[in-house]
Parts: sequence; structure tokens; C-alpha cells
Amino acid sequence: MTRYTILGPHPGGQAYSISKYFNFYRSRLPAILSDPVLGKCPGAIEELGPGKMPEMPRRKAWVQNYVLWPMELARQQADCFHIVDQGLLWYARFLHKARIIGTVHDLIAYMIGAGKLNLQRAPAKRRLIISENTRQIRRLEAVISVSRHTADLLMREIDIPARRITVIHNHLDPVFVPLTGLERAKARSALFGDADYVVIHVGKASAYKNRLGAMKAFAHLLKRLPTARMFLVHGPASREECDFLTELGRTAANQPGAFHFLGALDETRLRQFYGAADALIFPSFYEGFGWPPLEAMGTGCPVISTTCASLAEVVGDAALTLDNPDDHGRMADMLYTVLTDRTAATDLRHRGLRRAKLFAPEIALERVAEVYRSLA
Repeated sequence: MTRYTILGPHPGGQAYSISKYFNFYRSRLPAILSDPVLGKCPGAIEELGPGKMPEMPRRKAWVQNYVLWPMELARQQADCFHIVDQGLLWYARFLHKARIIGTVHDLIAYMIGAGKLNLQRAPAKRRLIISENTRQIRRLEAVISVSRHTADLLMREIDIPARRITVIHNHLDPVFVPLTGLERAKARSALFGDADYVVIHVGKASAYKNRLGAMKAFAHLLKRLPTARMFLVHGPASREECDFLTELGRTAANQPGAFHFLGALDETRLRQFYGAADALIFPSFYEGFGWPPLEAMGTGCPVISTTCASLAEVVGDAALTLDNPDDHGRMADMLYTVLTDRTAATDLRHRGLRRAKLFAPEIALERVAEVYRSLA
């Protein structure tokens, strides 16, 4: 009998996508493998459920994560550990001798530190953890990469041998399916009011996600479709975005109430958000994978995206794409096409739904189980 333990993030870290990944495998792998699979994380694992990402005092979270958790890790007994994110690989420093699998979602932190990604560097204390995480990547017996792009970076930048890397794309949660006609009408009214055209963006205001670029593209669109409205999920406008909106307010292109910022949504509400919208715009400079385009395609929402990093792997031919995330005029043209050409929008919906089927949960589960078995 082989004992497996999956190690996840602290629930107070607000790492929504990593928590989702952790919850999926810790709950579903036991039915695939004949051996026991446990899930462990700093703090209370119950707090990692859908819609339960708690805010907690920084001091409490720090103590749980960096004082109590290493002591807990040192007591763990398993034949194989799976650490679910490259940002958590420092866990391996405290584990007893065992075989360790690590999932790498992206190398953003490493690339910034190496001067190969032009984004703001992490604070000095955080850089120490990034350095330890990189050291532990090199020691892993097996690496799961969620994209071919990240796998290529692992080989090129960190010299990880190809034989140790398995590319397993993230899965599409089964909740992300199209709305019925009645569901869509209700959700559109509740979420977007009487907006004639609805463009959405899902993601934080992180520089690499280029949310400001999405807003700039939409501002171009407003000149042609003044009744369009943009809704952005994941918190209020950043200072840079506020400056842009203030400047836009001085021009004739601005329409009062054109931009709406919403907080984070649970998966049920997020499905309604995608399914009731006319288009998702997602012009990231970099993504380790890119959940929102996949989720949007699963609900039948047309997608406008870039081809940067792993996004081309996710959307394939099922989205309108461009290579330059700073080409706001071109993105506005794509939005205009989707919003005004019913044939083009319908074609994208059908392509997206077909593409989404390639990311079925069963495929990801079986492939991760194969990696576990290979180390047993």
C-alpha cells in the first residue's frame, strides 16, 4: 500500500485557483487510486471550500503558515507527497525523506527575479521564498506542468529534464455549462441591468493580466457603441485604473456608468456572469494557464484573448486572438465584431463549447493518477 498526501495553500492567502486545484484532487483522487490519499494544508482545511476564502489577521496567518505549519510538515508520514503549487515548494524543506511531486502553474516569480519578465519585483523577504521554491523545483522527482509553455520554460530556464515533466492541463469544472434561455435572461437582468452590450473581464488588477489594457480597448469600443457596458470581477479599480478613468472622464469618449467593478464571485454566480455576458476580453501579457477563457468557453461566452504564454494552448482556434496585448484598437475591433455580428458570435460559442470538452475533469484526474502510480 502506498500512502499519498496532497499539500495545499493556507486558506487565508486568497489563492482561489490553487485552492480549487487542491480541493479537486484531494476530493477526487481517492476514487481513482486504490491507495489512501490525504489532503493537508496550513490552518483549517474546511475553510478552503467554495466561497470560503476567509480574510484573517496577517499575524495569525503568518504564524500558522511559517511557524506551526513547518512543525506539522516535519511530523507528516507518507510515501509520496504532492505539493500543488510552485509557490508552496518550500514545504519540501521540512518533509521527511519521501518521493515528492510538484505542480508548476507558472514561473512568473522566477522570471521576474531573473529579469526576464518586466514586472515589479517581489519584496526581499518574498524573494528568499522564491529562491527556495526554485531550489526545490530542481530536486523534484516528478513535475506536473499545467501547460506546454511552462514545461518549455522549466526545461530552458531551470534545466529540468524533460523526462521528469508531465504536461497536464487544468480541468474545466463541471459547473461551467451554458445557461438556459430563462436562466440567461434572469442573470443578465440581475447582473447587468438594462445594458445593451456586455463585455466582461475576470481577474485581479495584477500587471501581467493587463486589466488596464482591457479597459483601454473597451474605451475605444465606446466610441462606436456608446451603450456598451464593461463589468470587471475581482475587486475595485487599482490606482492606475482610477487615473485612467479620471482622464477618460474628461473626454467625449466616456459614458457615465460604462465601467462596473464587482467583488469575487463563487462558481455558481461566476457561471451566470459568463453565461449572461456577450464577450469576455482577456488580454494578458502572461498566464501560466488562464482559467477565465476556459470557463467562459464552457458557458458559451465568446472570448477575445492574446496568444501570449499559455493562452494559445487554452483557447486554440475557439477565440479571436491577437499577438500584441497593447493593440487596444485591434481588440476594440474584435469586440465590435462579436457584439454586432450574430453569425460571428454564434460561431465562437460553438467553437468554445467544443474546445472546452478537451479539458474534462476525468482526463486530468487519470493523468495525475498516472504520475502518482509512476512513483509508487
